[in-house]
Amino acid sequence: FTGDKVFLSTGYGTGGGLIDLAGGRPKEIWANKHMHNMFNPSVLINGHLYGISGQAGQSGDAGLVCVELATGKLKWKERSLMFGAMTATTDKLIAIGEKGELVIAEVNPDRFVATSRGQVLGGRCWTTPVLADGRIYVRNAKGDMVCVDVKP
Repeated sequence: FTGDKVFLSTGYGTGGGLIDLAGGRPKEIWANKHMHNMFNPSVLINGHLYGISGQAGQSGDAGLVCVELATGKLKWKERSLMFGAMTATTDKLIAIGEKGELVIAEVNPDRFVATSRGQVLGGRCWTTPVLADGRIYVRNAKGDMVCVDVKP
C-alpha cells in the first residue's frame, strides 16, 4: 500500500498490477507480468518495486526485478539469482538465490549493481533473509542456517 494505491502480485504466470482505491471503486492503473511474486512480496523504495519475480521450477524466467511503481515499467531484471527471496534496507537489497548465493546490491532503479556476493548455503533457499544487529541470517529448505556478519 502507498496512499490510496495497492500493488498486487501473484505467481503462476499471472503477474501484478497497481490498483487505485480512491473514490470508492477500485480502478486498475496498470497490469503486466514484469513482477510476479510467488512467495515473497516486493519492497517499495523511492517509487520503485524490488522483488524476486518468477516461479519455482521455472528458473529461466525468474530473477531479481526493479519495476517503476507509477507506470509498471520494467527498469531491470537480474537473472543470476534465478528464484529466491529478498529483503531490503533503505539503500541495500539483500537477496538469497535459490541455490544459496547471498547477494548484496545497491538500491538503484537504473541498473543492478551487486556490491558483494558469495555462496553461503546449498540446497533450496526460498526463505527471506533476515538482517538483525549487523548480521544476515539465511536458511535452506532442510533447515540449515547461516549467519553472515556484515558489520562495518
